[in-house]
Amino acid sequence: MMRDALGYAPNLRNPRSFNERIAWKILNDRNPLIPLTLDKLAVRPWAAERIGLRAITPLIGVWDRAADIPWDSLPNRFVLKANHGCGYNILVSDKRIACRARILDTAQSWLAENYGERTGEWGYRSIRPRLLVEEFLPGPAGGPPEDYKLYLFGGRPYLLQAHLNRFTERKSDLFYDPVTLAPLPLGRWRPADCPDYPGPPPEAVRLCDLAMRLGAGFDAVRIDFYLIGGEPRFGEMTHYSGGSSVPLGSIEEDFALGRIWAEAQRNRPGTP
Repeated sequence: MMRDALGYAPNLRNPRSFNERIAWKILNDRNPLIPLTLDKLAVRPWAAERIGLRAITPLIGVWDRAADIPWDSLPNRFVLKANHGCGYNILVSDKRIACRARILDTAQSWLAENYGERTGEWGYRSIRPRLLVEEFLPGPAGGPPEDYKLYLFGGRPYLLQAHLNRFTERKSDLFYDPVTLAPLPLGRWRPADCPDYPGPPPEAVRLCDLAMRLGAGFDAVRIDFYLIGGEPRFGEMTHYSGGSSVPLGSIEEDFALGRIWAEAQRNRPGTP
């Protein structure tokens, strides 16, 4: 799978690239905080202790079965998720015209899957599947907000990835320095590909401090945020970005990120 997706034969005994290191982490890292922080419900109080409750997206409810969700009582706009994997989310922008039966059937099908068993990603295997509904966070134009993903190595943010036009055919992502917000020559898109996007707002710099509070103690982690009216909102954490099979850019960039990860790990306090 990695060979087909990345374009090179991976070395999982002596990992060097970013994706090889992700695969090694899946196979070998048994830090008990990994399942906790991957669980979209369990991570909420854990994150609130570190960055404050105000930065946590308001939760409307939690259920064990889709049939238990009080659809008529939900607000007109909301986000439905499952807590135990990736890709389990539906943005309901207008409940009045949404297909209730299809949405609830899809949500129930999520609960029947063990995401960790299906993907081989250890940290998800023990998570008890549940459904949650979060408050809809509007972006500047009223639609979904931009998604800001910070890549931390050795507890320090090295990359800020801005996901644009999510849930549309025009979706793309751009990389920036998380401190200066200068664009970085990395990834599948460049600023010239998105001429209408001026870059992350100045408030994005504030995400670094929050990310470091959450990412301390992990060799590598990606932490996602939104900026709502300039205020940070925590999205989620992942230790297996791309599942080891999604290129962030070229093969050369994959290995360059792997070197950054290795150097950050060597420079962590207490590392021999």
